[in-house]
Amino acid sequence: MALNWIAAFKLIPWADVVQATPTVVRGAKDLWARTRAGKAASSAVEDGAAPAPGSPEHLAQRITQLEAEQVDASALINTLAEQNAQLVAALDNVRNKVKLLVAACVLLALSSAALWLR
Repeated sequence: MALNWIAAFKLIPWADVVQATPTVVRGAKDLWARTRAGKAASSAVEDGAAPAPGSPEHLAQRITQLEAEQVDASALINTLAEQNAQLVAALDNVRNKVKLLVAACVLLALSSAALWLR
């Protein structure tokens, strides 16, 4: 049986998520910086005839291809970490507004009950 969305969100330790977000963003930015530095330092292999598998040229091309994939993956991770940080900030804002709304509703209910009992 599937959990409904509200129950699923209640199970998430939001305090831990909010607390860990800066670390995740910092780690993603460090990964992105290291990957970009590694990509810039690596030499580009010229396109030409396909070398035989297992040859040094083939391995160099494969390494260059894997480095390019790593750069793309780290860019994606960096983007996801930034979006996660924005999402956590927005959810924290919503959580604070809900607390304020609940407090206002309780105050309204108490004042309505006080006026009704008069």
